[in-house]
Amino acid sequence: MSRSRLLLLVLLLSPLACGQTPPAALTIAHFNDVYEIGPVEGGRVGGLARVATVIKDLRRTNSPVMVTLGGDYLSPSALAVPRIDGEPIAGRQMVDVLNAVGLEWATLGNHEFDLLEPAFRARMQQSRFKVVISNVTDATGAMFPNTEDFAVVPVNVGGQSLRIGLIGVTLEEPKPWVRFAPPIEAAKAAIAKMRATGQIDAIIALTHLPLSGDEALVAAVPDIDVALGGHEHENWLVHRGARLTPIVKADANVRTLALVSMTFPQGHRPEVSVRLKPITSEITADSVVDAEVTRWTTTAFDAFKSAGFDPTQVVATLPSSLDGRQSAVRNRPGSLTKVIADALAREAAPVDVAIINGGAIRIDDELPAGPVTEYDVIRTLPFGGAVTRVSMPGSLLVKVLEAGIQNQGNGGYLNTWGISKEGDRWMVQGRPLAPSMRYTVAMPEFLMTGRETNMAFLTRTHPLIGDITDLRDIRQALITELSTTFPVR
Repeated sequence: MSRSRLLLLVLLLSPLACGQTPPAALTIAHFNDVYEIGPVEGGRVGGLARVATVIKDLRRTNSPVMVTLGGDYLSPSALAVPRIDGEPIAGRQMVDVLNAVGLEWATLGNHEFDLLEPAFRARMQQSRFKVVISNVTDATGAMFPNTEDFAVVPVNVGGQSLRIGLIGVTLEEPKPWVRFAPPIEAAKAAIAKMRATGQIDAIIALTHLPLSGDEALVAAVPDIDVALGGHEHENWLVHRGARLTPIVKADANVRTLALVSMTFPQGHRPEVSVRLKPITSEITADSVVDAEVTRWTTTAFDAFKSAGFDPTQVVATLPSSLDGRQSAVRNRPGSLTKVIADALAREAAPVDVAIINGGAIRIDDELPAGPVTEYDVIRTLPFGGAVTRVSMPGSLLVKVLEAGIQNQGNGGYLNTWGISKEGDRWMVQGRPLAPSMRYTVAMPEFLMTGRETNMAFLTRTHPLIGDITDLRDIRQALITELSTTFPVR
């Protein structure tokens, strides 16, 4: 099945085209991977207040509507970073806005576990929507507050009283306070428990898995009628498994909303059609949700100022755009990654090499030509953390770099400064890398935790690593680089 990057549309035989009354349908409004409560791309697209308008319009049709989210909503978000009364906002802004939007069902993404356990539990309790997650419990095996391993939702579709089953699965993000089960195993167990409650007319899987994980899930669990996913930041529609189960993902930061229509022919599997609704500035923002967005933006900006940042301060004027889209920064060198690598090298100078993992860059957007604010920098690198300078032998540096190549397509892909690969040889500052020579390397402090994909060996306690120095926050380093290279005009 082909993939559409802008607009996907599955067309079943249209009763309207045949002059018939269309069958009654359940409409599911699905989105995933939302980090910004307001619009992105200079206000042109996205924005949860606009999503709320679309949902209200759908509900005026008197047909049943379900609103779902495929994970990654508590973190990472620039507005979640600052502290209020000594505590990070840590997703409070997102839950308040999603409550106002009218979200009903969500599953967890791997980035929900970026939060500390007390904050995570608080966000679950704060949510007016329910969280369905079949393969996650706390360390004792108990469900977290306001979470269910499956749910059965009664709906009336064209006079039919139906019971819609929901399960949810996510990929593992190791934390001592969380227990994960394999997604396929957990999905089968949840569906068995669900079916024990009575007739189930359709099963929807809310997922936060890589596409390959979704494909394996629907192939192994044919009971699933549609998988509404996340984790990828660009839209997908594919059909997999013996029953050609649809797997649906929208574009991150609600650039699009996936509208899934399910009809229920008597005695047959539900029929599913999908279209993407672009969320653009042509959609009027819902006033209630917009007020909540404004309240939290003002609150967070005030907190940033207390922490030494001025979100509205213009720090640079770009002559051309810098590409921070996930599809770019996790696959190839680009304009934004070059500037960030330059910032690391400048901050840690003198160094031989600088590396930045694509997963540290979360803006998933282009910084357009023109003014850049401190908030743009925070959006770009919301995790923050120190720039770390270390010394290591060439043999270990090669191991790190080869892991970065292996990670192409995910957050562990490395963008570099001062080093390149020519054929089979690595070149440092134009000279062949020597395995026994020691090199000075700048990187985000996260890379020294051993938590990056395929880099568990890269830790502060590694016997070959020395001269570890933590410098300024990477966001401050990027502000310096931008203001120096692209001065305000």
